Amino acid sequence: MGPLKQPIRILLAEDNLADVKLIEKCLRNITFPYHLSVVGDGEAAIAFLKRQVPYTTAPRPNLLLLSTHLPKQSGWDVLAWVRAQPALSRLPVVMLTGVFSLLDEERIDRLQPTRCLLKPRDPEDYLRVGQALERVLR
Repeated sequence: MGPLKQPIRILLAEDNLADVKLIEKCLRNITFPYHLSVVGDGEAAIAFLKRQVPYTTAPRPNLLLLSTHLPKQSGWDVLAWVRAQPALSRLPVVMLTGVFSLLDEERIDRLQPTRCLLKPRDPEDYLRVGQALERVLR
């Protein structure tokens, strides 16, 4: 048996508990170890990434999953902040939404997320989203 891989550290910013459960289900399909941290709004996501209280010992994520619609600061606002930080600008960021609008398309062009995915709604979607997340991390 080879050495154990370090778990991939994932930060999920999602305010809807049902969607958190759906993303957790999608992550069960990936083939490598991971550690998932969850925050419920955009301000908490930034505090986590800055390692501010109460996240002073939070692990630096290898992947950021952002719901586009978050309280306090939207996922797009968080992505803009991440892209402006030299230490985080290359962090893979996947935007998650129920539907992409024309305004979202403009933000995608401007902010360049690593990937944009529709939130899963049925069993086939769980596998699709899990596979897409695995490709982002390879």
